[in-house]
Amino acid sequence: VVVFLVVFAILEAQFNNILFRSPHELEALSMFPISWRRVVIVKNLATIVLTALLTVIIAMVVFYFSPKAIEASIVVEALSYSATIIFPLLHAGNIEAVRAPRRNAGWQTDDLVQAVGMFFFIVVLSIPYVLFTVVLRLPLLNIVYAGALAWFWYSKSIPKTAFNIEQKKTLLCTTM
Repeated sequence: VVVFLVVFAILEAQFNNILFRSPHELEALSMFPISWRRVVIVKNLATIVLTALLTVIIAMVVFYFSPKAIEASIVVEALSYSATIIFPLLHAGNIEAVRAPRRNAGWQTDDLVQAVGMFFFIVVLSIPYVLFTVVLRLPLLNIVYAGALAWFWYSKSIPKTAFNIEQKKTLLCTTM
């Protein structure tokens, strides 16, 4: 749990602010004839890779100081859990990036508010994992659930986000 809290606090802007990782990123991207769908996919996949890498690094530090040996089952549970929350986080982040972009993201009050909101959202997203794993004792349902979420993210969230960026890019570039 500690590992995920730290990872998502660090990467909040990567999830919720894909259009402005630097102050003029959207303007720079808008100058070229690019596929916004491809941009969203690549940025979301980069977020998944960063999340995985940062999770491994922080887990190594936490596990190093852990008084108990870490069993393989804990790693499997962590992978299962992360698969059930990563795609809804990407979807919500895509929506938030277009709805309320932040040209300057970093360690500011707005970023703290976004991170706290993200933590509450993660708590809600954890309900299916707890239901499948603890209540029903059918952890294989997490795989089916994660697959359905991945399908929704790829087939619905990415095209809609790309469409919204295309429709609002002039407004997004000029109002910040």
